[in-house]
Amino acid sequence: MAEDIRAMKDVSNLKEFHAEYELPDCVVLDSAYCSMGRMIGYKACQISGYTYYDAVLLLELVPQYGVTKDDVDRYEQKLRHHSLTVEELQADEEYVRLSKIFDEAVDIALSRGRCLIHDRISKEEVIAKGYSCVSAMTYATDMKAKIVRARTSPLYENVSDDQAVIAGIGEEDMIRKNWKRGHSKNEWGCLETYDMALNTDMFGHDYTAELLARLMKK
Repeated sequence: MAEDIRAMKDVSNLKEFHAEYELPDCVVLDSAYCSMGRMIGYKACQISGYTYYDAVLLLELVPQYGVTKDDVDRYEQKLRHHSLTVEELQADEEYVRLSKIFDEAVDIALSRGRCLIHDRISKEEVIAKGYSCVSAMTYATDMKAKIVRARTSPLYENVSDDQAVIAGIGEEDMIRKNWKRGHSKNEWGCLETYDMALNTDMFGHDYTAELLARLMKK
């Protein structure tokens, strides 16, 4: 039924209406491919003073393992073509090995202070480590714009067929879905499972970064 807000009872003394937001130790950012997630996450950190980490920067924290971006890229070719089950991922020795390496890198990142981590970890895992965490997702719905963005990457800059680029975007997202499935009970990209979901086509690069940065500063 319709309710008249002017007739609403005084709720000033009900804690359920007045949660006190505390700056989190970590923001975990998932992003759909070509939603500008890395760029937005990096800029949000510049605005807020948090430290930004993604797969490349996390690997730099654990050089003793000798794992490079190229090593991860080669493995992720296995994740891009079809959906894998949790059981299949956990039975994959290379997936388990890389996950443990990234997990150790995340431990180091968290120990160094407040940070934003793009992919590679879930909110549940951060909380289990004893840190507070907020989860966020950037997504985009304008496929024409996503195709243009995709072609700024060396992966797709020479791909002239739009349908091939669209297929590539889907495969990049499949990698992210598969990767998260082994780390979280929540499905990657399921917007209602995130604390904040941002449509970057609506807000654009700069303003989305400002909105995300609001999670990391008062």
